Amino acid sequence: MSDYDVGYGKPPKHSQFKKGVCPNPRGRGKRRDLQVGEIMDKVLNAPVEFRERGKMKKASRIELTIRKLAAAAVKGDVGGAASLLKMRAHAQKHGDAGPLIIKVIGGLPDGNWDQAADRIGPVQIRR
Repeated sequence: MSDYDVGYGKPPKHSQFKKGVCPNPRGRGKRRDLQVGEIMDKVLNAPVEFRERGKMKKASRIELTIRKLAAAAVKGDVGGAASLLKMRAHAQKHGDAGPLIIKVIGGLPDGNWDQAADRIGPVQIRR
């Protein structure tokens, strides 16, 4: 027997990493770029804490948005009710809440960025 003790944190000499030999020569690899849809899914499905009737609860952001639209629809907000019904119809047809469509009317100017805010048309956000 040798003077080297084998135990926790002290593996046998024959199974230790050898000097000059890389155990993972190609490395971890690059992280792939996320698509816009994947980023939206991550953000909308991230859990958020909220308070309901004095108790802290957790839900996804999309669930909180749907709750807010439902509450607005019950109070008589026609736009909220329409958005909620559109989301429901899309979810029944495709199985998800659907894409968020942002339409910029007028676009950005080609040259003078100082006056860009004055020349951009209205922005419409719809589902």
